[in-house]
Amino acid sequence: MSSTKIAAKKASLLYFVFVMYAYTTAGPFGLEEQVTTSGPGLTLLYHLLLPFFWCIPISLASAELTSAIPVEGGFYRWVRAGYGNFWGFLAGWWNWTASWLLGATYAVLFSDYLQFYFPGLVGWKHYVVSLALIALLSYVNIRGIQMVGALATFLEILILLPVIALCVIAATKWHHNPFVPFTPPHVPPFQVFGVGLALGLWLYSGYEQMSSVAEEVENPQRNYPLALALVVPLSIATYFLPTLFSLAALGNWQDWKTAYFPQAALLIGGPLLGLAITLAATITDISILNATILTSTRIPSAMAEDGYLPPIFVAKHPRFGTPWIAILVSAIIYALLSFQTLA
Repeated sequence: MSSTKIAAKKASLLYFVFVMYAYTTAGPFGLEEQVTTSGPGLTLLYHLLLPFFWCIPISLASAELTSAIPVEGGFYRWVRAGYGNFWGFLAGWWNWTASWLLGATYAVLFSDYLQFYFPGLVGWKHYVVSLALIALLSYVNIRGIQMVGALATFLEILILLPVIALCVIAATKWHHNPFVPFTPPHVPPFQVFGVGLALGLWLYSGYEQMSSVAEEVENPQRNYPLALALVVPLSIATYFLPTLFSLAALGNWQDWKTAYFPQAALLIGGPLLGLAITLAATITDISILNATILTSTRIPSAMAEDGYLPPIFVAKHPRFGTPWIAILVSAIIYALLSFQTLA
């Protein structure tokens, strides 16, 4: 199979911003358990301070390196250039294999959320839905970053509109100090600081991953740093503001648990807002999986170019110029790992 590079259509700044936001954040969902383990005050403080010690430094380093070395494979090739072949290989291999579990997880979570609306979606039906989502998004990714970006933009608008509505309605019902208590009473310090900090680091990770598609972005030396400058504060606001306003409106920090935002929206704005936030949480899994396929599949393609994987992974689609074999193989692995449920 030919390894000749076909020129792929490049993403504009707008599409790239939404793809980056989809991969790194996508929505406020996933932080709810941090409120009960670390306390409302410490949780909010984490989301104000952690970015300055974690994602902002990583973003600045990524912006500088992408501006200097805007190549397919991004950080994998930076590590290889800086630390040698061994560590470069491990950086690429670990990233790609980790994406197998991430891709399968987002597909399964999407099917799990649908069970709220369709209780009969169990067993093989649950698996078929996960497979269908993987197949659809893999097709979108084979079509190229422009289609991925257009879909990411559409999905993120659908997610952010109800989140903004939640913030506005909750702000009008501010009855409690959202920072009280600062930490949960009678909870061991390790649980207060360790679990919440680990979750915070996870939520603010992934900003370097978009470097893997730097060659597919218009003027990456300009647009990659600019996208980071837009996405990082948007990510902070996405996590901080809905949590702040929801806690201020409800004051029930003890009740917060995994996937609590839909319940908070129901209590704050009624059934319509609760449904909208539930749908937004469901769409979030689609958006993250869409971006995960894009960013992770450029790694095996770049590794194959460097001789670390079979040459077939280098193959570009004859029409779209995307690494379609790498996308297809990744999708098959996601599918094989998607037979379980996380509910």
